[in-house]
Amino acid sequence: QGKQALLLLMRRFLANSRRSALPCCASTIPSPFSVPSLSQPLPVAPCRSLPYQLRHLRSTTIPLQGARGASSSSIKMAAPSEEEVVGGVRPFLVERFFAKHEFSSEYILGASDAETWSVKELLELAAKEGDDKAAQEWENMTLGYTESAGHPELRSAVAQLFGEPIKSDNVICIVPEEGIFITMSTLLKPDDVVIAMKPAYQSLYEIARGKGCKIRNWEAQYRENGWMFDVDDLEKIFKEEPSAKMLVANFPHNPTSWMPSLEEHSRVVELCRQREMYLFSDEMYWGMALQKEPLPKSSALRYEKSIVLGGLSKPYGLPGLRIGWLVTRDNSAMAKFAQMKDYVTICGSAPSEILALIGLRHGQKLIERAWRVTNENRQHLKEFCEEFSDVLEYKPEPSKGLTMFVVLKGWAAEMGSEGFADWCVEAGSCVLVPSSCFEISTPAVRVGLGRLNFKEGLARLGDCFRKRAAK
Repeated sequence: QGKQALLLLMRRFLANSRRSALPCCASTIPSPFSVPSLSQPLPVAPCRSLPYQLRHLRSTTIPLQGARGASSSSIKMAAPSEEEVVGGVRPFLVERFFAKHEFSSEYILGASDAETWSVKELLELAAKEGDDKAAQEWENMTLGYTESAGHPELRSAVAQLFGEPIKSDNVICIVPEEGIFITMSTLLKPDDVVIAMKPAYQSLYEIARGKGCKIRNWEAQYRENGWMFDVDDLEKIFKEEPSAKMLVANFPHNPTSWMPSLEEHSRVVELCRQREMYLFSDEMYWGMALQKEPLPKSSALRYEKSIVLGGLSKPYGLPGLRIGWLVTRDNSAMAKFAQMKDYVTICGSAPSEILALIGLRHGQKLIERAWRVTNENRQHLKEFCEEFSDVLEYKPEPSKGLTMFVVLKGWAAEMGSEGFADWCVEAGSCVLVPSSCFEISTPAVRVGLGRLNFKEGLARLGDCFRKRAAK
């Protein structure tokens, strides 16, 4: 009787609680069972594994299929309020913006990654390069669990990207966003002071803020030659915050593509070393900085207490693999990362790790394509901004990254960055990321230079500008 009463209470709770949520995958798996006891529709958290039409609508109904395909019940799916704080963190503005537009728009002109490779293209490249192992590795792969720290050969390949003194034991493979979450969760505590670049990828400071850390912003400056970060400004912040626990840097920087000079980078590292503080260095775009001399030197090679985040999502053009890595010579920090990973992804995807191995063996070819495409698209953007100089201000960052942060002028600035970005989607199905997603007031948009259809997208947007001017 006690068990029956408990089951009844649980059913009533599920039926009446508007805050309940089934795992999103439950809505997509055909079920032979009806659920007559659930008298009220349940909200389901949006998930990237769902089709765009399901995961990005404010509200929709998902049928649960019976044994013969007949609809037996339905679940109401509702996205959380954009003001809602979940687990201490606010909504991820860039991700929510892409959630609205990424899979329904024709031209993603604000993407931060390079043109993606298909599995077929990657394997064909490997065969063309004489890599006889690739096809065999792919065909013989088993779909079991993988080693928690990452495939040994993959970790070794990552270590080789850095060279001495980095060894495979200094590498743990993770999903890139997971790497940020693990680092901030294990190394920081409430009231710690964290210095972070701004604008920036939101999770680089939001997770720390959600833990109760104090965030000090190292803010970008928009000057004669475009966006830049002044190391003198950073030094002033260090003097004001002598007990700061961590500096969060991102080189090359998203969204501006700013890259410090060798001297500036050395100063940044030395400021951290003097205080024996952590340096979290997001180097996801590092490959873009390797096309010009003098070549930069990773923070992992410069400082023992640095934690470097890298991965295959950006210049390599393999974001769907969800493969990244944390690299550090701090053994204590590495042990904490390994322990925390057991509570997150546990281990990587076997297919992803094999494809990542193949990709890294031919990484130079992957990155060279990104260089070629972005350099061509940068020229296209320059010409576009010159034609529409009353709307867009072109000030190139010389580091030649994957993105540019273009300041708006005239009627576009009057709309505000978000209004202008929405207009671009509505008028031309073109997605540019507004500066509001980076929590700064300067009206600007992030432009992504890595896609093959970039010129075609600019042509569409140009037609929209001309039609507006003709009205």
